[in-house]
Amino acid sequence: MLLFRICGRLYHSGQGRDDWGADLVAQVDQKYSCASQPLDASVWSAQASHGTQPFAIIPTAAHTTDRNMLPVVAGQPVCIRVVVPPIKPTGMLARQEKEMVELFQTIPSEPGLWDSIILDAVGQSTGISIPVQLQPVAHANMARRNTVHVYEGELRAYDADVFAISGVVEYRDAAWNYEQPASLPDEYRPERISVLHDVQIRVSVPRASSFHPENYMRLPVCQRTDEPGRWVQPATLPFAAEAHGQPLYGGKVWQPYRCRLRSYTYSAFLQCLDDYRPYSPESTGKYTVHWFGDTNSRRALKKISSLGQWCSGIMASRPQCLCDDSGEAFPRFTGQNTVRDTLLELNDEDGGWSVRENGMAKNRGIQNTLAQIYYHRWEGLTQYNSGKWQDVFKPSSLGLYPQADLVVISLGNIDASFTQFLEYTRQLNELVILVQAAYNEQHIVLRMPQYFCCRAPSGNPPRRMQKDRNRLYGDYARRLFELHFGSRLHVWDVSGIAETLPLEQRKEVAACAVNTVPSEIVDLENLQLMNGICNAASLRSKPKPGGGRQDPANIELA
Repeated sequence: MLLFRICGRLYHSGQGRDDWGADLVAQVDQKYSCASQPLDASVWSAQASHGTQPFAIIPTAAHTTDRNMLPVVAGQPVCIRVVVPPIKPTGMLARQEKEMVELFQTIPSEPGLWDSIILDAVGQSTGISIPVQLQPVAHANMARRNTVHVYEGELRAYDADVFAISGVVEYRDAAWNYEQPASLPDEYRPERISVLHDVQIRVSVPRASSFHPENYMRLPVCQRTDEPGRWVQPATLPFAAEAHGQPLYGGKVWQPYRCRLRSYTYSAFLQCLDDYRPYSPESTGKYTVHWFGDTNSRRALKKISSLGQWCSGIMASRPQCLCDDSGEAFPRFTGQNTVRDTLLELNDEDGGWSVRENGMAKNRGIQNTLAQIYYHRWEGLTQYNSGKWQDVFKPSSLGLYPQADLVVISLGNIDASFTQFLEYTRQLNELVILVQAAYNEQHIVLRMPQYFCCRAPSGNPPRRMQKDRNRLYGDYARRLFELHFGSRLHVWDVSGIAETLPLEQRKEVAACAVNTVPSEIVDLENLQLMNGICNAASLRSKPKPGGGRQDPANIELA
């Protein structure tokens, strides 16, 4: 029962923190929110008037000052609903429908989530793209397969522009949830969503607002690793382009809404770790990170250990920089499937080098070590690890490495690809128990799954990645870790960076079969982590042992 209540609350949390804008939204008019806009009962007969074409409704068209324009202020919620009429199968398709029922089902916690939808609000001048997170409306029809389905979500835009709504239905009838190995879709055929009355939203930002571009440099530095943001054109910023100090991708820079990312070099980051110094009396005197992750973590560590030189400049266009680096020879550490355990020593001048791989000394090292990272390369909580993933948390295994000051755990990417959801939850419960036993007082950084969209799964065996599956797996892990680790937990939400790219750029990123991001975005993901570690006062002090609420049976999640 706890499993389903955790999923039900968490699945629709949206990008980054689910409460980050609550204090801001409370200050603006709520008349266009979904709570203030009753659902028109006529949508349930939409097939008669719209055929099978999915369409979006902004149920505030009557309030527009001109025919198709809705004026709002920054942060004001605007309800958007998407209606997906059914496609009635006939002939061969009717026979295939029986197979669909057997192979594709909704998840128990979300019986109304039949359709996978991408919906964005796109600024017509700025090009800013804002994902609108949708959830099934509360209606008996949402429990049935072959009927009209309706989803709703609220757009909150914080940049001055006219925003147009665009989107696609990726999959119908639960075909997004290909849990069974035999239930992979043959091809990716998204359906465009039309917008009823072509309504657009004009957003104004008062000059005194913290969201006004002229006030950006007055914002505090970011202290979290899950702040939501958007991609903007540097030319539109009212300050020198170099002042934003962040990696560019596609000519744009990613900016959080309510804080500034401080521009850390990798050398400055290692100096920051040295400044923190370990709090554990058994420690070696060097700040130590224990890092459990997949290919995405390996790419992050290549950047850190090379002080940003890996895949920088003109080298960023190489195939291994854009996508799969698994076959690349990297001199600083091996990091491939054959090497599971690596100990890196790092300083701010030389970067990092592995001094031990799979328990074997490399007969090299660096002087004046500022930090060290024990990296365990895993395939999540799946059967594809070289041994049992649980074994790495045994005292006999962790005891071979310096005691941790910080723990980074990356989950969801491989798990969503190769593990059924219920099995994943069982493995995750076991992981929490092992992490609690091994790291009773350390801060825990949970790295969320990468964003995925815009193509069918691929690979051999097929990777069953999908936008909603990746989100579901990541969100369940986040809520479970929050329950058990409380204030010790820091969520590293890398998915929001890719999800806010314009759709065409998301498609370019999605072309990578292993779902890694280009090296420029790796730099930005790392900058998120650097700001969360180096700016946060909570990470400068030793947390209380345990740190979390240990009895989830007594916690109300609904």
